[in-house]
Amino acid sequence: MLKKKSAATGAGRTLAKAVSGLTGSTVDRRAFLRSSGLAAGTAAIGLPLGMVRKAEAAAPAAPAGAPIKQVKTICTHCSVGCTVVAEVQNGVWIGQEPAFDSPLNLGAHCAKGAAVREHAHGDRRLRYPMKLVDGKYTRISWDQAIQEVGDKLLAIREASGPDSVFWLGSAKFSNEQAYLFRKFAAFWGTNNVDHQARICHSTTVAGVANVWGYGAMTNSYNDIQKS
Repeated sequence: MLKKKSAATGAGRTLAKAVSGLTGSTVDRRAFLRSSGLAAGTAAIGLPLGMVRKAEAAAPAAPAGAPIKQVKTICTHCSVGCTVVAEVQNGVWIGQEPAFDSPLNLGAHCAKGAAVREHAHGDRRLRYPMKLVDGKYTRISWDQAIQEVGDKLLAIREASGPDSVFWLGSAKFSNEQAYLFRKFAAFWGTNNVDHQARICHSTTVAGVANVWGYGAMTNSYNDIQKS
């Protein structure tokens, strides 16, 4: 903490010495801030020109003046169903906010919910097929990717049978996608098919079943608030 000094008894410290050279032996908060600003300005003038450059505004995500619509949607990361307010401009999801009128998330986001927009618009999202060639990933066409993966799967099936492949569904599947995924495994000729959520929550199911006698919750989340 900075305190006003009536004498130069504290001048032994490095900071006090540097400031006292500009303001005298007495250092108070105003003098310190004023001197710090002067020192910072002097240091900036002395910086190489390559280290100081004009700040430029980022290019807008959509044409200027395009209206921004707020669309309510639901986070898909878990079964809580938090409400998300999507900001949409020219059909592009450009931002999001939690819904303050939601009885579930009450205007809050968890870390995963705050990043839900990045599933479709994240900078690191994979936008096209990539193939590892000579130690480096190279972009290939969708036709090439589908052809190569399909040929490899058929070769495995021919050599080792349909049960040699295990099909694992994604927790991000919708109900309809999960149905089609299961039908595809049956068409392939195997029962080696499962869902990531079952594996993820298998320990939870066992614990809940042993405690409550049933391997899933038996009440809604709203009931917890009123319990």
